[in-house]
Amino acid sequence: MILLLIVAAILILIATVTCIHLYKLNQCQAKGITSLQNQLSALCAGAVGSDDRIRKFEQTLHLLKEQQNTMSLGTNAQHSYDHAIRLARKGAGVDQLIDNCNLSNEEAHLINRLHSRQPSSMQTDLH
Repeated sequence: MILLLIVAAILILIATVTCIHLYKLNQCQAKGITSLQNQLSALCAGAVGSDDRIRKFEQTLHLLKEQQNTMSLGTNAQHSYDHAIRLARKGAGVDQLIDNCNLSNEEAHLINRLHSRQPSSMQTDLH
């Protein structure tokens, strides 16, 4: 009977130690889960903020590309006009200005009238 009581006491002691160990393990895992949830929340909040920043950067980049395209078109047009003026001064005709400088018919006529070597063509066109 005493042996049975000793075995029962040992079993109760083992169960108590196991329960204490499991309780501590549970507490440690709960703290770990809470920490991971906080980290995940911080990452999600950071991702939302970075999404907004990326969107703003993309909008700014798009605007810069549009401005650059506009500026390059203006530069190309100015270069075409300069080239057309040089050609007109050398005696090129309207058709040559249109073909070589990608000008419209009106632009080529105007440059030819203003910068051509033939001053008589301007006077006859004005009358």
